Amino acid sequence: MSKGIKMKQLLELLRLHCELKFSQRDIAKMINISKTTVHNYINLFEASGLTWPLATEYLNESNLMLKLNRKPRFKNNTGDSSGGGSVDNDIDFTQIHHELKSHKHVTLKLLWEDLKLSGQISHTYEYFTVRYKKWLGHQPSSMRQSHKGGEKVFVDYSGDKVPIYDVADLTKVVYHAEIFVGVLGASNYIYLEATQSQKISDFTMSHVRMFNHLGGVTELVIIDNLKSGVKTPNRYDPVITPAYYQMLNHYGTACMPARVYKPKDKPKAENGVLIIQRWVLARLRKLRFTNLADLNKELRRLMDTANNKKLQRYPYSRKELFDKIDKPCLNPLAKEPYIHRGYKKARVGNDYHIELNGHYYSVPYNLVKAELDIWHTSNLVECYYNGKCVATHVKSFIDMDKTTNIDHMPINHQAYANVNINELKESAREIGVATELIIDNIFTISEHQAIACKKASGFLKLANKYGNNQLEEMCNYAINIGVYDYKNIQILLERKINPVIQHSNIRGSSYYSEVY
Repeated sequence: MSKGIKMKQLLELLRLHCELKFSQRDIAKMINISKTTVHNYINLFEASGLTWPLATEYLNESNLMLKLNRKPRFKNNTGDSSGGGSVDNDIDFTQIHHELKSHKHVTLKLLWEDLKLSGQISHTYEYFTVRYKKWLGHQPSSMRQSHKGGEKVFVDYSGDKVPIYDVADLTKVVYHAEIFVGVLGASNYIYLEATQSQKISDFTMSHVRMFNHLGGVTELVIIDNLKSGVKTPNRYDPVITPAYYQMLNHYGTACMPARVYKPKDKPKAENGVLIIQRWVLARLRKLRFTNLADLNKELRRLMDTANNKKLQRYPYSRKELFDKIDKPCLNPLAKEPYIHRGYKKARVGNDYHIELNGHYYSVPYNLVKAELDIWHTSNLVECYYNGKCVATHVKSFIDMDKTTNIDHMPINHQAYANVNINELKESAREIGVATELIIDNIFTISEHQAIACKKASGFLKLANKYGNNQLEEMCNYAINIGVYDYKNIQILLERKINPVIQHSNIRGSSYYSEVY
């Protein structure tokens, strides 16, 4: 990859250009590279004959750069200007402002030309822009931004939290709920909800519920440098967390993190949070909530009230502006609902297993020492190497245990795992009934045949060390005290515990001492 751009940036550049149709200027801002670099790579891509999405072979950095081996030539674009005319009638700048917000391709110059051709004005373009800027300066600060309809939503968390109380003791705080806030750029429409935390699962699902509430998706999401969304804040190359990126990609949108300590990058979110703190949260100060559902029900009521309230010095409410400006321009929701997937990187151990939450899952043995991307839901674990899924498992919640697919094993390990189960059970039966019960239990509780065979074979080898009779007696003793675990029985044997079995039909030493 050439100096100054990474593979992930190039793939994102192509996605934003080919799939989302962003301008080169916006792409440069979103992935923090120069406009010239964006222009270069778009020209190289279009000259290469490649199509989007890229074929699998070009997801490899070497193959892609080999295909993009030519340097493009550039031409400077120049604009023009207009002038002339005189002042005649007044202009409805409120309508002009709405028109600018309603479509991303509408410009102030285009509106001036339309008015000029229709005979409604005879102002020069320069005078027209001066009048417009003067009018805009007298509007509320939240309305001065010239964001296009459906273009951006600014998200953040309120610094103030809402306590959730113990249902049995309304003086005891269980935890403090976080307040997620989203503000649309053009209409200033506010979305808010309470979540238990700012963790990535809560953060991403708040976006999902926000998009569902809005009935569509904005082109961009502007976030503060929240840890759930931005792994590494950086002015030029911020790193978006993989799980957050997956959610954005699912909905066909993109993220532009605000610069650190630059509140001007996120004025909508700042104003929205301020409104929520002063107008919404202040009204909750005397209430006691014992669950998120009740809190969110009240937040929704207050949110609707705030959005339907007429703005100061502006003849519309946020809801009216949303319906008129933002809603028609939102991109459609994804056809399939988004399911949050947790993510982690994991290195494959020498036993060709990766670890996730204390449990071990197998992957193909030839990936030993490789670093994999692990995606997981509440019931599924998927392992990826270089963007390709190499293993899938049902999620297990048994700590310090293994889930092994026999196909992931080397040939010699597979042969060991394919030891006939009946042979193992027959060997146990020859030792005794209690030993057979322990072996049956091993096969019952193990998640995979290979693991069960390995444990059963190892357990039967205890007979070589302690003898069949001692193993059978200890298994009988263990079953009577409720122990079926291989390791615990091995410990009993190692400590030479005397397997005296307590039973109502057996006379102990105390019986004889009492009689005689």
